[in-house]
Amino acid sequence: MIEQIANKLRFDIVFGRLRPRERLIEGDISQRFGVGRYVVRGALDELERQGFVVKRPNKGAMVREYSAEEIRQLYEMRSLLQREAAMRIPFDDTKALIATLEEIQVRYRKAMQDRDLIAISVANDQFHNTLFSACGNVFLSETIEQYWNKTAAIHSYAIADAALSQRSCAEHEAIIEALRKGDRETLVTLTLDHMKPALQAYESALRHW
Repeated sequence: MIEQIANKLRFDIVFGRLRPRERLIEGDISQRFGVGRYVVRGALDELERQGFVVKRPNKGAMVREYSAEEIRQLYEMRSLLQREAAMRIPFDDTKALIATLEEIQVRYRKAMQDRDLIAISVANDQFHNTLFSACGNVFLSETIEQYWNKTAAIHSYAIADAALSQRSCAEHEAIIEALRKGDRETLVTLTLDHMKPALQAYESALRHW
């Protein structure tokens, strides 16, 4: 139950239904989901562990907000890590990797057609996790996932935008094609450029919140 409530709140944050600095009041959440406060506290603890929520003395829990400088540093780290992973993905046999990514893409496109935002987000997470896990260094891929989670509310912001979702899907196809051709330079460039549209959309929205 704790995991279920945490996931529902996480998607509320990811899709902007809960905004940065917004307070998460235990009583309200308990009433909304019909669960005890101990379940809510467990869910908030899990979200704090994942980096979606912060707890302030005498203020309780609130949706985490990153400053413009923190966002810049987070994306600088993502760029460094993802470049390194893309450089390490072996090209001697990519058939299994490509097959898995293509299967995820089928679900991604289906979710887009259905406008199922949660399914889009899940498929997007799986695509990137699968891609970077292929680097052959479990600690590098785990660190990439940590920074992916830290920026979830940012990189998922564009999911609700149909045009940006279509662009993301097309970029996934281009990444698969680069793997198929064994084109390392294009793969590296794509994995870095792929981060920019959602970041720019989030930064634009942030200025108006």
